[in-house]
Amino acid sequence: MIKDATYWVEQFKNKTVSLPEYYMELDRHVQKLNPELNALVEWDFDAALKAAEQHTILDSEPFSGLPIPLKMLGQEKAGWKKTFGSRLFRELRASRTSNFTAKLERAGFIPVGQTNAPEFGFKNITDPVLYGPARNPWNLAHTPGGSSGGAAAAVASGLFPIAGASDGGGSIRIPAAFSGLIGLKPTRGAMPTGPNGYRGWQGAAIDFALTISMRDTEKLFYAIRGNDLASPYHPPRAEWESHDVKRSLRIAYLTDSPIQSIVSKEAKQAVMNAVTELEQMGHNVHLVSYPFNGLELIKSYYLMNGAETAAMFEGIKQELKRDLTHEDMEPMTWGLYQYGEQISVKKIYFCA
Repeated sequence: MIKDATYWVEQFKNKTVSLPEYYMELDRHVQKLNPELNALVEWDFDAALKAAEQHTILDSEPFSGLPIPLKMLGQEKAGWKKTFGSRLFRELRASRTSNFTAKLERAGFIPVGQTNAPEFGFKNITDPVLYGPARNPWNLAHTPGGSSGGAAAAVASGLFPIAGASDGGGSIRIPAAFSGLIGLKPTRGAMPTGPNGYRGWQGAAIDFALTISMRDTEKLFYAIRGNDLASPYHPPRAEWESHDVKRSLRIAYLTDSPIQSIVSKEAKQAVMNAVTELEQMGHNVHLVSYPFNGLELIKSYYLMNGAETAAMFEGIKQELKRDLTHEDMEPMTWGLYQYGEQISVKKIYFCA
């Protein structure tokens, strides 16, 4: 059985397992499994081992000494690759460390390696032209989902108990569902953002992680919560304070699609299994109809996504000092870019 992050940190702190020993075993597993998974697209064992040997295990750090791979999309570390999964930036390197990565390091994590992601995170599968497809450890013929597909493959295979991930429209939750993991998308503004950008996709793009245990998910949330004062988004403090839930909760669920698409029998059964579990825990669970017009909601999301994409590429054009063509990017990326170019300011204003 795969052990979670909390278990391994306890071994480090009890000196049952040394960091060099753990990291050398990790490298053996990476060399064995990654060629078929393509979960990691950057891996420097010598640098990882050196960082581990220089790390002092501290009781004050909840994840002291634990390796964590960063997603090759937004989770920057100074000097490391910063490709966004795109051929346009295959040699680009980060000039500084993101606030999210810095917060992980303050919690005791040692960043090691970078995980596969689709170009600019636009797909719900992970198959960038730059790196090739990531594969699902449960079935190598299947995708681990996206956009945090490399992270999902790295965790579901047992290479890492926890991996950096991010979510703008399902990019943590979809890989979690595809790969049998726990995928929480925190509230907008609850996780560190910046300093290169504070409002990705109007704050919808949020960094967090994929895990194999709820105790790791909870521990990570409370270890790195909080945002820079420069961020435009800050949730109410009560929303991210720790609470001991000793009372019965009222929980709503639905089995129909918000956009009237077909929901499989297997998916509905999975929901009902969760309902049964929650009821056995003493919670009040109620079937509801989706409270919003799902089709209108998804249309507004597409407007935001298209406009953000067009704005992103306008900045890239200025940086590269040339126009962009369909040969610079994958077909889906080009399609989103062209769609975004047609969106008027008026549409965005009334969508907001």
